[in-house]
Amino acid sequence: MNVIIKSYLTLKIDTKTFVQAVLADRDLYDELNRYLPTAGMETDEKWKNFPYMLSLRTHGFDLKRTIQGRFSNGTTPSGKSGLYDFIHKLMVTNGEEVEYNEYYRNRFRLLMDIVPDYVGGDAAEEYIDSFISSIPCSISIEHKKQMIKKIIKSSFLCKGKIKPKWAQEPQWPVNDKPLMFVLQSKDGDKYTYTFEDVDTGKKIEIVQYA
Repeated sequence: MNVIIKSYLTLKIDTKTFVQAVLADRDLYDELNRYLPTAGMETDEKWKNFPYMLSLRTHGFDLKRTIQGRFSNGTTPSGKSGLYDFIHKLMVTNGEEVEYNEYYRNRFRLLMDIVPDYVGGDAAEEYIDSFISSIPCSISIEHKKQMIKKIIKSSFLCKGKIKPKWAQEPQWPVNDKPLMFVLQSKDGDKYTYTFEDVDTGKKIEIVQYA
């Protein structure tokens, strides 16, 4: 197993460093690609229980497209957890022995437990995850939860008491910090969500369809 892949799975390097290395180093990319199944292998005994076969098929069995599309380049908590799980299962399926580490899965579960339904989207997840990264490991889980709840409440502002009711998955916009939700409107199956940058007053609209 390549030393960078092993370093990633043993948490000696983080997700960002791993993704950058995979996309920048052709030799590493080609080596990792050799572990992947192809379309003709979907029914092989070795791969029939591989949980990411549908994701690979959706992205044309292309490693780069899968990392970027299925796992958001590992920039979000869900992307980090999923990518780590994907690479680990890929190695194990190919006969490599490496212990599974629950670190990324636990971080994602922590967010799932405390982030309200109206907050979400890749940018919002990344913003919250950057805050989690700054919390010392010595702090208890319950204390972490309280700190994260406070940062969400103070960062994801809503004008008045109105919160967005998303027609699809949440897409809370973030510049340097989350924008403030102002209002939403509906026209047939079209839902428009208006947000405002509290520093500049600039408004943007997010459109979804039911």
